[in-house]
Amino acid sequence: MKRLLNFIEHNAKGKTKIFYVYSAHPDDFLGIIHWRPGWRCYVISYENCINMSLSCNKELNLFMKKLEDERKKNLVNKNGN
Repeated sequence: MKRLLNFIEHNAKGKTKIFYVYSAHPDDFLGIIHWRPGWRCYVISYENCINMSLSCNKELNLFMKKLEDERKKNLVNKNGN
């Protein structure tokens, strides 16, 4: 599957990751993926007037699912459960 999005990790302080999301072509900035503590999940904050196709949303959702799975795995390993 052709990549539609680029995810660039931001060097943020703290234990949660932050990613900038860009269109693979023409490299437009789309938004930021970050952890939302109250919701206990990763979310994306979009820039104004962003249009996303089904395939772009699928790629974005798969990436965020991977982040949450990694976070859960790290918490289990840290707590020894």
